[in-house]
Amino acid sequence: MQTGPTLAERLADERYVALTTFRRSGEPVPTPVWFVPQPDGTLLVYTDGTSGKVKRLRRDPRCTVAPCDARGRVHGEALPAEGAVLEAEVDAVRQRLVRRYGWQARAFLGLSGLRRRGRPGGEVGLRLTAG
Repeated sequence: MQTGPTLAERLADERYVALTTFRRSGEPVPTPVWFVPQPDGTLLVYTDGTSGKVKRLRRDPRCTVAPCDARGRVHGEALPAEGAVLEAEVDAVRQRLVRRYGWQARAFLGLSGLRRRGRPGGEVGLRLTAG
């Protein structure tokens, strides 16, 4: 059982987190992402289902999250986490992201939809839990 603040409580005031996943070699790959803190203490992320971070999390759920700016410059402690890919809940994750980030999320999601048009893979949600 986890004691102390949850991921959601520790990162709730941030706009971005650096989600770091790991290659087979163990090399870390950080990616700045938008996220939505949840009442259960987890974080939700919405992303392209064909992205490298999704492929790496499917292979190895270990990851870290750290507060960062939009360019991925970390400004806080990296917290161990585990990531799960959510395919069935993707629409709910998208709605929560739009609720949190407003017009910026709608604009970004609209543009990414145009860029991805006709390509398989779609979007997925990620649930990040304290590791």
